[in-house]
Amino acid sequence: MTINYAYTPEIWPSVFTVLLLIALAVYSGRRRSVPGALPFMIAGLFAAAWAAGSVMEVAAVDLQTKITWFKFQGACQLPAATAITCFALEYAWPGRWLTRRNLVLLSIPCVLAVGIILTNDLHHLAWRGFAFDGTIIPLRGPANWFFFVYGYGLAIVNIIVFTWLFIRSPQHRWPAAIMIAGQFVGRLLYLLEAAKVLPSGLPFNVPPIAFEYLLYAIALFGFRIFDPISLARQAVITQMHEGMLVVDLEGRVASLNPAAAAILGYPAKRLIGRPVQELLPAYNDLATDLQKAGASQIELNLGTGSEIRYYQLEASSLKDWRGLEAGCLLLLHDVTVQKQTQAQLLEQQRALAILHEREQLARELHDSTAQVLGYAGFQLEVVHDRIVDGQEAVSAGRIADVHIDLVEAGSQLTRLSSIVEEAHADIREYILNLSLAPSDQRPFFATLRHYLDGFSQNYGIQTGLSIGPEVDEGQFDPEVQMQLFRIIQEALSNARKHARASYVQVSFEKQDQPVHIRIQDNGQGFSPASMKGDGNGHFGLRFMRERAEQMGGNLRVESVLGEGTCVEVEVPCAY
Repeated sequence: MTINYAYTPEIWPSVFTVLLLIALAVYSGRRRSVPGALPFMIAGLFAAAWAAGSVMEVAAVDLQTKITWFKFQGACQLPAATAITCFALEYAWPGRWLTRRNLVLLSIPCVLAVGIILTNDLHHLAWRGFAFDGTIIPLRGPANWFFFVYGYGLAIVNIIVFTWLFIRSPQHRWPAAIMIAGQFVGRLLYLLEAAKVLPSGLPFNVPPIAFEYLLYAIALFGFRIFDPISLARQAVITQMHEGMLVVDLEGRVASLNPAAAAILGYPAKRLIGRPVQELLPAYNDLATDLQKAGASQIELNLGTGSEIRYYQLEASSLKDWRGLEAGCLLLLHDVTVQKQTQAQLLEQQRALAILHEREQLARELHDSTAQVLGYAGFQLEVVHDRIVDGQEAVSAGRIADVHIDLVEAGSQLTRLSSIVEEAHADIREYILNLSLAPSDQRPFFATLRHYLDGFSQNYGIQTGLSIGPEVDEGQFDPEVQMQLFRIIQEALSNARKHARASYVQVSFEKQDQPVHIRIQDNGQGFSPASMKGDGNGHFGLRFMRERAEQMGGNLRVESVLGEGTCVEVEVPCAY
């Protein structure tokens, strides 16, 4: 047999198909770790051999050579179709369906088909003969029809697998749809070519293979379904505890993760397409900031009563590759535990502050009021002694001595009455001060304003409160709030009792990190060096300094006789 070949332009579609299939096979081989890539590579090699056989058939001159290459193509068709089925099984469920047993079962028809084709001249089960009218026209035998039906049965299996994948896995829907289209179009074109419906003279049997395999490659590698990085990102989004919502330009929910659906209390299907303002009203407060800065955040709460949860809503602008606005990404961070923990810590701090305050007040009462009462007791003993002396003088007939004793007793009682009255006023002021203290229900500045108003009404001394724009009561922890409140109370008490002031101004200003508190009165003033505890109740300055030191700050007193007094406290702040 003489083998002669001649060049014809009709070979180029098949040549390009061979090159494409080899390129796809090499690309798949380099990425064979991707599920389905290895059987796809094998299918690509068989399909490339099939296309190469078509090139040789078209280029062959004599009929026998054409028939030989036609048989070669037939031997490659069923292995290629079987490898594609293996690809479909491994792609749909990696490691589950393409077992060794199934692989052996799928390989048996391929081996039988190749064996029957190679020995066809002995039994003519594959082809009973061939006719030629410009192209090879095979006269199919019974085995050929069986393998033809079997090959299309594999195609139906592939379509069923891809349809199952389309229904069960949302992330696979586009790739599955593309591969289903490849199966339908490829098989349809092959049937049209086999039925001689397509125009003759062109090798239409090969380009459908190229089209079908190209779609497979796009589905397998273009969507990066099995890319570990993409899978890791998808796993993170699916498993993350923070709720994630993607909002389109119309303000509607385009996508969300399971955590977001659980937070909002509805299935994801019911949330897709709904306006985000209906689900998260606080989103409106972020819109302006988001447009200006590209990112913003706000705290919100969802639910009521015991079911209330606190979240930090963080919004980020999404832009495409051109830098144009494409939507918005919302993240819901559950901060309920942090809020509860902060509330518990705050309550503990307040309880500790109250305990410290009680200890401080007990010491102050001991050092001031207790000493006053002790002094009053001493004065009572003196009065008692004078009365006893007077009684003895009466018994002895010393009338002049009786008069002296009564005068001294009356003088001591007058002083005692003044001391007791002052102690009573101090105790009433302590009770008033203790009834007012910052708490969760009574914020610091609101409590302070209330106290100043009551002080003005009770004592006729005008008060004023000035708070700088950078000062926030959240900058003081509960212990500092309590100590500051008591210092201000003590300063006002001193202005009432000693300074004879008619106006007191309290001001808060922040200079860099520390906060400066000034209590300025317009009283008669004094010499600070002379104001030390002398046993007569002048312990206020010492107590204020001790409280300032407990806060980690310091206290200064400036006073000029006749020009008033200024108490300045400098304390650190939380931020």
